[in-house]
Order: sequence, then C-alpha cells, then structure tokens
Amino acid sequence: MSYPQQPPPPLPYGAPPPYGAPGDQVPAPVPGQGWSATPAAAPAGQVRPASAPVADPYAGAPYSPAPYAAAPYAPAPGPQAAAGFGAMTVTACRMCGSVPAAAATFRGHQGFIIVMRFLSLEGPFCRDCGLATFRRMTSRTLVQGWYGWASLIITPITVLINIIRRGRVATLGAPQPNPYGPSRPPMDPGPRLLQRPMTIVGLAVPFALVVLIALLASQSS
Repeated sequence: MSYPQQPPPPLPYGAPPPYGAPGDQVPAPVPGQGWSATPAAAPAGQVRPASAPVADPYAGAPYSPAPYAAAPYAPAPGPQAAAGFGAMTVTACRMCGSVPAAAATFRGHQGFIIVMRFLSLEGPFCRDCGLATFRRMTSRTLVQGWYGWASLIITPITVLINIIRRGRVATLGAPQPNPYGPSRPPMDPGPRLLQRPMTIVGLAVPFALVVLIALLASQSS
C-alpha cells in the first residue's frame, strides 16, 4: 500500500534547496550497508574483533595539580631557633643560650630622696641565669630602694613581684646546651637571697629608718 507524497513546503525567495536541486531523489538504503542498530553477526568460524573505544571529544586532559612548593622555614628573630621541617621551636636563655628557658621579667628600684629609678631585666632565662638575676636585683633593691618619698611603698611591692616571678624559672630543669644555636655555661646563681649579707642589710634598713624617724620625732617634741 502506498501513500501519496505531499509536496514540500515552499522555500523563501532566493534560498537554495536544502537537499540539492528540485526533484532530486534520495536513494534508498542498500541492505547490509549503512548504519544499523543491531550489528551484523560474524561469519561462521570467525570472531568479531572488539570495537575500539571511541574518544570522548569533551574529555579534557587529566587533572594534574601543580606541585606544592612549601616556603623555606625561617625561625623567628631572637633566642628562638628550629632545625628542619616540623622541628619543635626551642626558647633559649638570653644570657647563655641554654635550654630550657622561660619568659620572666625581674625588676629593681632605687630611691634617691628626691628622685627614684626603676630597673627591669626581661628574659627568657634558664634556671641558673634566672635565679642569679632574681637574687642580684632583689638584693640590690633591698639595699638601694628605701631612700625616696615613695620608696617605702614601692620597694616592698617590687620585692614581692620578683618573688612571685621567681617560680617561673625555679621550676625549670637543669640548663643544657642549645642543640640549635650557640650557648655557653650559665651564670652562677650564688648564695640564696637570705644568705647574702647585702640582703640582711637591706632588710634592716627600713627598721633603722623607722627607729631614726622615731628618735627625731621624740627630740623635736
């Protein structure tokens, strides 16, 4: 049964025909040629080779990220240093370079009747250098810090602050050479604070001042 062919729609004026000249006929497909949804079976006794993979035109090049270039490690300025990637940062003593060390600041005070002077020495210190600094500055404060209009109050406060900060260095281990930097033998802590003659004199100064003020007051009365 055949159906009558419908004429194609008219083309715009001057446009070329889409499939060649008017009246051209498209040949019918020849059996066995052209595209087929179902591939033909292989002849008897032969094996059909596997079809080659079809390249995907939309598949880009495999992703290859640029190699990560880590910046070289630069230790912070000061008594801190590190060796190699991932090494632990070590805080060294500012006096001798030994480790371990802890941050601490010891203060001193000097009274000169009319004017006064405030001293401070900031760490980090190892155990021996910290104790030596604490004992030296505290002992001198007890001797030189009483002679001022407000020094009778400032001196005991300064001594109390030093005693509290002493614990930061007194609990450290024995000083060891710094494996990441130069170091030298630590300072000698010397005798304990109450075993120094200067400390005993410094502790006697406020009592002597109180006695002197009392004597002057009694004579003036």
